[in-house]
Amino acid sequence: MRLGIISDCVHVQHPDGRIGTETHIFLKQIEALSIYFEAVVLVCPFTEYNEKKVVSYYSIPHLSTIAVPNVGGNSFAAKIKLLQAFPSWIQSFRAVTKSTDIVYQRFPNNLNIPGFFFFYFNRKKVFATYTGTWKNYRNEPLTYRFQKFLLKHFFRGPIWAYLETADSKNRIIKTFSPSYNQSVWDDEIDNVAKRIKKYADDSTIELQMISVGAFNTNKNQQLILNVCLLLRQAQIPFHLTLVGDGILRTEYETFISKNDLQNKVVIAGKKTAEELRELYRKNNIVVQCPLIEGFGKVPIEGFFHGLIPIVTNVGISKSIIQDGKAGLLIEPNNSDDLLNKLEQIYYKKIDFSAMILAGREIAKHQTLEFWAKSYYQTVTEYLKK
Repeated sequence: MRLGIISDCVHVQHPDGRIGTETHIFLKQIEALSIYFEAVVLVCPFTEYNEKKVVSYYSIPHLSTIAVPNVGGNSFAAKIKLLQAFPSWIQSFRAVTKSTDIVYQRFPNNLNIPGFFFFYFNRKKVFATYTGTWKNYRNEPLTYRFQKFLLKHFFRGPIWAYLETADSKNRIIKTFSPSYNQSVWDDEIDNVAKRIKKYADDSTIELQMISVGAFNTNKNQQLILNVCLLLRQAQIPFHLTLVGDGILRTEYETFISKNDLQNKVVIAGKKTAEELRELYRKNNIVVQCPLIEGFGKVPIEGFFHGLIPIVTNVGISKSIIQDGKAGLLIEPNNSDDLLNKLEQIYYKKIDFSAMILAGREIAKHQTLEFWAKSYYQTVTEYLKK
């Protein structure tokens, strides 16, 4: 069986011909799914290669790509470029229709809106994942709601989305977004055992925090930085590593310098998957404070390494940490709540070992292998109908 994929994930081509992307998890998921198909054709935007970027490269030999223009944005000029890209999109849809047996559409994005109609009217076999927040939210882009409407009412194939419970009424399947293979879970067995022993022996738990994500208003790292000042005022030892980059980096660097936090807060920038794993091993708490979230991958990655997540109560975060069994919830943009949860950890007012083991059990069922197999089995049954 031959698989086509339509995605807005931006890719690059190395001078030696290899294809890669900065979105490491997307690459891992496509590689995991590809083992079930004899050929994979990926339709996606490409940008110019930059040796300074942190890029992962595909290792699957049966992958080919169809490049479309890298367009998008809210300005008038950006909208004109979207219209100009339309003929290229249609050409790519035609090509992938001819060369594959089924097409995997990853919503939401501009590319898959015309893609939906093209494959619908050509009666192409399709399946989809909606990778954003499935439940409607305030100030949500109208194009996102429109794509959810199309999926609910007109999409013919299986649909996966990030839900707390399956939506059988609208044929929506609950899914997750995996980062790691089973081997990663196995690799951390000894390290996690050492963590648990250390926490049992120590009278207090030093707060070694890590937060991962783009530096923007929604990811809200500023809340964590504000709480760092409160921790220092309360004379609670801590260290924070911020992994990522983005438009607010300079603002965060200025805040750290202005408040003399250089010895307590490190901006690590973007990291490869292996570099990030090393950082997880050096820390004990994941702190993620987004205002809006589809599926929080970082808490799950923390589970693999035996970290306790503190997450904002948005999206399906409550479900991810199993209503407090595997982590702690805070209310959105609430610095007092975050401080309180960190104090609970520091003074060992929670059962750290039980939370770690609960998180590890969750992670065991959130592997790339589990994810890819479940997709393939569902798609295979769909094609038999």
